[in-house]
Amino acid sequence: MSQNTLSSVAADKISQQELQHLITVSTGFIDAYIIDCYGKDPMLLPQNIVLSALDSSTQVKTVDWHEAKLPVYAVNDPSRNSGVALVIEGDEVSQRFALMCNEMPKTIRLRISEIVDDDQEVTDPAIFQYVRMGEQRFHIPNMAHIQSAISQ
Repeated sequence: MSQNTLSSVAADKISQQELQHLITVSTGFIDAYIIDCYGKDPMLLPQNIVLSALDSSTQVKTVDWHEAKLPVYAVNDPSRNSGVALVIEGDEVSQRFALMCNEMPKTIRLRISEIVDDDQEVTDPAIFQYVRMGEQRFHIPNMAHIQSAISQ
């Protein structure tokens, strides 16, 4: 990803810049999840911001995790009754949330050089940027928007 794609968000939110850094770590590789998203291109998410994966009913507003009720952000097919909730890290416990998926996402180890920016215009506020790996397009989530959407 190019430097001009960096964005800053409020200090009390997961920083998009931190997510950017996790995707472009200096090792040249990233361990990521490819998450199928209902009605969207798949999401590319660094594994190191996922704290846990829980089997869950998809028809819930919160998920219980370590005595906390985490708000749910659903990317799953709404017709499915069960799925997997990925617990997403936040700077504080109150900023953690569950990303509801159809199933446990595919894991992949990528060479950073394999991921290139896709210039498609972003019209969905939950999408920070599109990227390509080969012929496949993925989206990088806009964590600040997602946190804002679930905290209302």
